[in-house]
Amino acid sequence: MPAKSLIRSLQWGLSSALSALILAACGGGDSDTPGAPPAPPAATLPVVFRAAEAPPKLSQWNAVRSDGSKLSHHTAVVPYDLSSALFSDYALKMRGLYVPAGKKINYTTTGTLDFPVGTAIYKTFYFPRAQGTDPANYLPVGKASISPQGSTIDLTTHRLIETRILVLEASGQWTGTTYVWDADQKDASLNTSGKYVEMELVAPVGAPEKFTYVVPNAQTCQKCHATESGGSGPTLPIGPKVRNLNKDYEYAKGVVQNQLVHLDELQLLASFPGLSGAPVNVDWADTAKSLGDRAKAYLDVNCAHCHNGKGNASQSGLRLTHEDIGSSATNLWGVCKKPLAYAGTGLPGYTYDINPGSPESSILLYRMAHTEAGQTMPVVGRQTVHKEATSMVSDWIRQLSSAPSALTACSE
Repeated sequence: MPAKSLIRSLQWGLSSALSALILAACGGGDSDTPGAPPAPPAATLPVVFRAAEAPPKLSQWNAVRSDGSKLSHHTAVVPYDLSSALFSDYALKMRGLYVPAGKKINYTTTGTLDFPVGTAIYKTFYFPRAQGTDPANYLPVGKASISPQGSTIDLTTHRLIETRILVLEASGQWTGTTYVWDADQKDASLNTSGKYVEMELVAPVGAPEKFTYVVPNAQTCQKCHATESGGSGPTLPIGPKVRNLNKDYEYAKGVVQNQLVHLDELQLLASFPGLSGAPVNVDWADTAKSLGDRAKAYLDVNCAHCHNGKGNASQSGLRLTHEDIGSSATNLWGVCKKPLAYAGTGLPGYTYDINPGSPESSILLYRMAHTEAGQTMPVVGRQTVHKEATSMVSDWIRQLSSAPSALTACSE
């Protein structure tokens, strides 16, 4: 069966409600778009709430559901993934989009996709359960980095921590809401003040790594998501850009499709010109790709929401956006640049953000490899070191001195 036909059969039983897919509509409604499939009955739709009116339980949104054994998205929520994703203490993430019935996302390669009012974005953070560990530990988890695809999570082998929701309200502003999953994993409770969860990473070899997972409060979220207002203005989505979505996704067993094409076939993407010429990001962990492309992808998604011309770290003068890294303005992305808003490591030899050929004296790598207060970068969102990515960025800095750009080590 063609992918499009199979998808149709999965939505609303045997009804054709594909136009309602992606983020939850504020109250739903019938579609007036000529040629669009009819919307499902409003009662069956997820419900989208303003942040000020968020209900006490996640289940009241009717978008992310759990029976304690399996978590699943409502069929009106379209799962998606990113080519390279933000590191969050090795958490796995299930992402989903929902748009109001009859509305569409406007295709744009400038920033994130242009979502319609009423859109909701759901992101559930979870960890694989480790086997054979001390049951007295609060939450033994396996060390992993690649989130499984599909639209369900097996809770016999995974543990849910939190679900975050972004909603584009009628005011045109995005607002965020966070829910922490209850102990029985059947529902999640509204949490506005944040929470600390004691956890443990279990690797195949070596001692377990204990750490404190931090569920952010509203102000913490704003530090990263106020990407164009110095960390104190309107909240904006970070990940769903064309170059991050331009990849295949396995929606169901045997149903694999490019995510942009998938949205277009669901009649949810307006002005889509096709994949030809569409920007694409690499998976930073794909060793078949160049170190330069991998480092650019990783730093862009993990750092650029603050390190851009308007973000929370704009005063640092260090820009780590996809467009800036690798540009001829090397000082802009840290090469031989002395920090403007960082007191330093306190160790000799650390003078420049990036010292080509010398990761061991580059402040950028130092801050990635530490978790102490005042040293961690990003400053929020992680309590552990992303060892695999740190190793990759180290290799990238080391080879900069011999790269085609012929960058040389910095000197006083």
